[in-house]
Amino acid sequence: MQLDLNQFKAFVFDLDGTLINSEKYHADGFALAVEALSGYQLTAAERREFFEAQTSTFTPILAARHGLNLDPLKVLEHKRVHVRKHFKTEVFPHAINFIQKWRGRTRLALASNSPKHFVRDALVEGRMIDLFAVVCTADDVSHRKPDPEMYLLTLERLGLSADEVLVFEDSPGGVTAAQRAGCPVIMVDTGGGRSVDGVEKYTWKELAQF
Repeated sequence: MQLDLNQFKAFVFDLDGTLINSEKYHADGFALAVEALSGYQLTAAERREFFEAQTSTFTPILAARHGLNLDPLKVLEHKRVHVRKHFKTEVFPHAINFIQKWRGRTRLALASNSPKHFVRDALVEGRMIDLFAVVCTADDVSHRKPDPEMYLLTLERLGLSADEVLVFEDSPGGVTAAQRAGCPVIMVDTGGGRSVDGVEKYTWKELAQF
């Protein structure tokens, strides 16, 4: 894709791992929940697997793999307690520079797999609460990314077609969701080392130059 940002009427951003450095808190919470409930300690590879999944989907996979007795709802409850206790919003500096540059020039929206209360608190703490015309969270949809429902809902709320928006994602699952909704998407390299064949990848520092 030839990167011409001026051709889009709106930018849609993922939150965790894209705008804020939050994945470590979720992964720590999940690992501690699994250990508390089953005694099993996640490997480094399984922590990376968790980044591409959700608690509700990865818990049964992990349980079947190691013969663990794990209730996904209990794991989620334990994880959320840890995240609420320890989470601090760390906004990627160049991400804010990019948003401030384009604010007022194009519409901005957020599409996050996290629940509404977490998104709201992160936006308040990160001083981003007034930046987005549309905010869609896990509470607004029946199926999270990589299902396209969240991006389809974001488009509906924006009143725009898929080709009129550009999506910013850091994970293959998020990219898949955007692509299934028909949206052009680029990956943001925030240090996770992930990529998707055929999808351009930039750091926020690079994007801030456009």
